[in-house]
Formats: sequence, C-alpha cells, structure tokens
Amino acid sequence: MAKNTNGNLANRLFPLVAVAMCIFHLYTVVQPSLDTVQQQSIHLCFALVLVFLNCMSIKDGKAPKKLFLIIDTVLLAASVYSLVYILVKQKTLVIKIGTYTANDLLVGALLIFVLFVATYRTFGKALPILVGIFFLYGHFGYLVPGTLYHAGISWPRLVVGVTTNLAGVFGTVLEVSSTYIVLFMIFGGLLDASGAGNFFIQFAMSVGGKSRSGAAQAAVISSGLVGSINGSAVANVASTGVFTIPLMKDRGYEPSFAGAVEACASTGGMIMPPVMGVAAFVMAGITGIPYAKIALAALVPALLYYITISFSVHLRALKNGFQPLPDEKIPNLKKVLIDGGHFSAPLVCIVVLMVRGMSVMRAAFFGCVCLVVAVAIRETIRDHRYLAKKDFYVMIYEGFVSGAKSAMSVAAACAAMGIMTQIIINTGMATKIVFLIKSLAGEQMFTALLLTCAISIFFGMGVPTTASYVLVASLGAPVLIELGYPTLAVHLFIYYYAILANITPPIASAALVASQIAKAPYMSTGWTAVRLGLPGFLLPFLFVYHPELLLEGTVLSCASVIVSCVLGLFCMAVFFEGYFFTRLNWAERIAIAIASFLLVKPGTYSDLIGLAIFLLLLFEQRTKKAKLAAVDKA
Repeated sequence: MAKNTNGNLANRLFPLVAVAMCIFHLYTVVQPSLDTVQQQSIHLCFALVLVFLNCMSIKDGKAPKKLFLIIDTVLLAASVYSLVYILVKQKTLVIKIGTYTANDLLVGALLIFVLFVATYRTFGKALPILVGIFFLYGHFGYLVPGTLYHAGISWPRLVVGVTTNLAGVFGTVLEVSSTYIVLFMIFGGLLDASGAGNFFIQFAMSVGGKSRSGAAQAAVISSGLVGSINGSAVANVASTGVFTIPLMKDRGYEPSFAGAVEACASTGGMIMPPVMGVAAFVMAGITGIPYAKIALAALVPALLYYITISFSVHLRALKNGFQPLPDEKIPNLKKVLIDGGHFSAPLVCIVVLMVRGMSVMRAAFFGCVCLVVAVAIRETIRDHRYLAKKDFYVMIYEGFVSGAKSAMSVAAACAAMGIMTQIIINTGMATKIVFLIKSLAGEQMFTALLLTCAISIFFGMGVPTTASYVLVASLGAPVLIELGYPTLAVHLFIYYYAILANITPPIASAALVASQIAKAPYMSTGWTAVRLGLPGFLLPFLFVYHPELLLEGTVLSCASVIVSCVLGLFCMAVFFEGYFFTRLNWAERIAIAIASFLLVKPGTYSDLIGLAIFLLLLFEQRTKKAKLAAVDKA
C-alpha cells in the first residue's frame, strides 16, 4: 500500500514541479534579477527534483520497489540540500575560492554523486562512465604515462574544484541550459501539446505526396521540420517514424531503406535552423558567436543534406517504378494550411526577432507567447467559447510538463559535462591533446581534421550529442583553430560528426529505432543510412575548406560553390542508386562518380570538367531512354 501511496504522490508532484520550473524560467526572462550562479542553482535543483520524482512515479501501472523509493527520496533530498547550500552560501564561496570547509566538501561530494545517478537514470550508463573516467583521471593522472601525464589532484580539491568553487558544474554548459535550452524545451513542449507535429506531417504529405517518391519525401520534410524543434534524432524517429515508415513500405520501399530514410531525415533535423537541437546554443555560449549567425551559416549545408536525401529517394522511386500516393491519401494543402498554418507564426516570430538582434532568450520567450496567442485566436474563431473551456489551459499545462521533462534530462547532462570540461582545464589535458593531435598529424592539416572527425563520431556513439560536442570542442577545436581553420567552421565540423554518430554503426541509435519500427535488419538499416547520409559526412570537410558554403564570401562566389555542390551531390545520388533517366551500366556509374568528385570539390577547372561529364551523361541517358521508349511502342 505504501508503494502505491508514494508512487501516486510522485505522480501528482511531478507535473506541479514541472509547471513551476517553466513559470520560473519564463518569469526570469521578463524580470532578470538573478546572477548566473543563482539561475543555474535553481535550474539544476528543479531538474534533479524532476528526475527523481520521475523515477518514483508509477508507470504503466507498476510502482517502483520500496527500496528504490527510499533511495530516490534520499537522493532528491540530497539534491535540494546541496543546491540550496550553494545558493545561500554563494557570496561566501566566492570570497574563499581556493579554500574549503568540511561542509563545502560534503556538499560537493553529494552533488557529484546525485549527478552521476541522475545522468544514469536519464541517459543510461555511457555518460556517467565517461564522466567517471575523467574524474579518476583528475586524481590518478600521475599514473598515466606519456603526453597525458599530470601530477594528480587530491580528492578534496578535485571535488570542490568542480562544485563549490563555482566552476565545473556551474560553468558555461549549465549556464546555456539554464537560459537558452530550457526555453526552447518549453517551446517544443508547447508545440507538441498544441498538435503542431501533426500539422508538419500533414503539410509534408500535401507538399510531397504527389511525386512518385511522395511517401519518402513526406518523411524527409516532416522529420526535418519536427527534428529542428525537438533536438533529438531518436525521439524524432520514434514520433514521426511510426507514421512515415509504414507509409514508405506500403508504397514499395524496402524496409531497411524506409528505416534508413527516416533515420537520416530525423538526424538532419539537428542541423536544420532555426533551432538545430540544443547543442547549437551551447556552441554560441562556448564560441561567443551570436546564435543567429550560427543558424544562418548552418542553413546551406543543412539544405544540401536534405536535398541529396530527396534526390536519392526520388531516384529509387523512378528506378523501381513506384507510383504517386493515391489522391485520397494526400491531404489538401489549402485545408492543411487553414487548419494549422498558425503553427508557422511562432517559428517566423523567433527567426525574425533573432535576425533583428533580440537575445535568444527573449526570442524564445516571445515564440512561446506567439504560439499560445496563435492557438487561442485560431481555436476561438472555430469556437467562440474556447477560452472559457479547459482545453486551452490543459494544452499549456501539458506543454509545460512536456517541456520540463525534456529540460530535466538536458540539465543533468550539462551539469555532468561541466565536470568533464573543468577537469580538462585543471589538468591541462586540452593543451596535451592539442600537442598529441599535432604530433600525429605532423604538417598534414587534413590529418588533424580526420582525427577530430573520428573522435567526434566515437564519442557521439556513446553519449548524447551535446555531451559529445562539448567534449570534443574542448579537446579538438583548439587544435584546428591553432592550425588556422575558422572558429565557426571548426565548431560546426565537430557538431556535424557528433550528430552523424546517430546513424553510424555499430551503435547508430537513430537507425536502431528506425529498424525496429520498419521490422528490418539493424545493420542493413544502419549501413543504408550511412550511404544516404554520406553528404552529411562530406559537407563538414567542404565547408571547412570552402567557407562560401557557410555564406562567407561574395554573392557570386557563394552561388558558384553552392551550385557546384548541388550538382556534385546529385551525381553522387545517381551513382549510388545506379539510375538517371534509365539504369546505369558500370561505365556510366564510373563516369558519374568522377563527375561527382570533381563537382563536389569546388574549383574552376574541376567544375568545368565535372559539368562536361555530367552534360554528356545527361545527353546519353536521354537518348537511351528515347530509344527504349521507341522499342516499347513498337
């Protein structure tokens, strides 16, 4: 009986705390009266309380065991105690940074422990193990041979150095979580609760449904739109894939191909402006580059990624003779826009405000306000008594709960990542890694890029994208910047590969979920996703060497490089699908592969030669198709 009572109490408390967290963060945008540490402490306190309340809640009719209820209650109390202590004692802690009391040490140890447990409960064992390895390295560095050797930090100084010294946990990463990220999580929760996700899917169906690749185009468009908001490739696959994957299979796409399309499209949402997943906000905090500039620079590579996937699915449809979706399955675009067009207003609002120079926090706040107002106006037009009914207030309530639930996991992860980054700083590890990569790369700058790419994908396979990006940005970005690569291009380079780990075997978490929905072999889905997502693996190298893809340069130079890349990536899709106007023989496939290589690598002579090969193949394919059509008529 006690189990059910405690479980029910947690179930009742969770939404109340979630709503309180959202109200607090929205209020601090309007009335910013707290300093950085105060904002972070309250933010993290809310998040950890929600994590442990969620663990104590009854799910699917099953209550947690009494022992776990007791443990989680103690952990919740420890979270509140440690963070309230830091909040109350903040001024004292600032004055005596570098020294500590027994209470400081106890609070620091409690906070580190609850963060380990919280990240394990929300993300699994990979992230806490990674943080644990760095923590052990902080103390036992004297046992590490070679470049990474350091004298070691005593346990007490290590603990307080990442907690009550107001560094580490309370660093840049948690600051971004407590300001930018949480507001976009609230915005995403409100979008989800208002039914915007269904609008995006219906819109994608109405736009792309009439082409022969309509089912797959709907997946590409809808997953890109939804993924840009929710910032999680796996969550995106799970939410949109249950609709798009069966639809693709029904039209004739192989299960593994259908799963791969959804995995790639959902993963790409994290590089698609305006939101780009939470790591983009962290990037703005780390680099000091305005978020609006990051989003604008990322626009062309993201569009190239999606355009190439669109090419591939359309060529596959043509090769297999697929037919367009039946008219009855294609939503009427006019009706879709009338019913849900108001959902575009908050997105436009956010983009316009950020372009005009408003802070990301205030733009996100007004995006939330715009969404609520748009829903209220639209629904009141349908039913003038709407605001007097509970549906409107339930939507806001559910949006707040959903947003806070997403924010709690991110906050715990960001605090844990702060521990890693501070240890990297305190041990001089970043400088050592810079030296190590430069030693391995020698004079070859390209080798340094390859090493950074491999490190980003490796960490991205085991930990959340944000954690992977922060870690590699701390270790690898200084190397590349020191070698002369532009700061923005370097950070986007690392971010891309952290994201693409979601479709890279042997982990490929997005492809794994997609394969389960598609009922397809996991490895087949994963490798197909790598092939479809190959542009994403190439684009970071391209924009590092050709910043025109990041819209840096004259209008003419940017247009020239972009057109060349579009043609090159189209040729790549033709090569992999083995189809242009007709099926390609091996000589034609080799020719189109050469054209792709020459066009993807911008340059006057390479572009001209690649274009000539492309045009010759285009003429040859059209001639072949005409002959085959004549034979069929005869």
